[in-house]
Amino acid sequence: MLFPETELDALKRKRIERILRRELCKEVELNFNRNRVVVVSSKNTPSSVQVRLHQVFLEADHRVIKAIAELIKDKSSSARELLDSFISSHHRRIHPKKKKRVLVLNSKGRVYDLRRLLKEVALEYDLSFRRIKISWSKARIRRGQRSLRLGSYSLKERLIRVNDKLDHPRVPRYFVKFIIFHELLHSAILPVKEKGRINYHPRDFYKIEKRFKNYEQAKRYERLITRTWLR
Repeated sequence: MLFPETELDALKRKRIERILRRELCKEVELNFNRNRVVVVSSKNTPSSVQVRLHQVFLEADHRVIKAIAELIKDKSSSARELLDSFISSHHRRIHPKKKKRVLVLNSKGRVYDLRRLLKEVALEYDLSFRRIKISWSKARIRRGQRSLRLGSYSLKERLIRVNDKLDHPRVPRYFVKFIIFHELLHSAILPVKEKGRINYHPRDFYKIEKRFKNYEQAKRYERLITRTWLR
């Protein structure tokens, strides 16, 4: 078994083994799994039958277990119909819904309030920030790292993330606003497919980015901290 077996599970397994052994007239090597694609499989050996079942069959009644044996013996269509019905009735247990990832957002840092800066940038440059989320993001800098991600934008989540190393008194306010401006542009200028590749920064992107009031100053500061932090 690929999952912890309780005392009750062990009793149920022995019962299923006993029924299969009687119906197949052979020794049975029975294993349970959580395979979502193949829920019933078997392999004949000279001395036994190896049977693999999804763990949901631990709850199966006598008729369903007999149907498994019939399917193994002669591919019975009536047995297949019964098993299909059982599998369908337990679909949610075989294919459980994935838990939704919970986003933990933190826009208020020790120095800068990203939500407030996002609003400032959007109003200053006439950009929509409706339904846009923003949060500080922890980003480790590893030895040998060649590039530095100061911000990112998720189109699916409509979320701007800003590297929390920028939440520091020595980092100029205009630079944090520049990073927010850059990522906010991604929500306004969608990526384009060019020569089989997705270009996240088409020509118009950089043209509009240069409208940032402190653009040259921000780019110089970006080069400075990149060299400093990636030493």
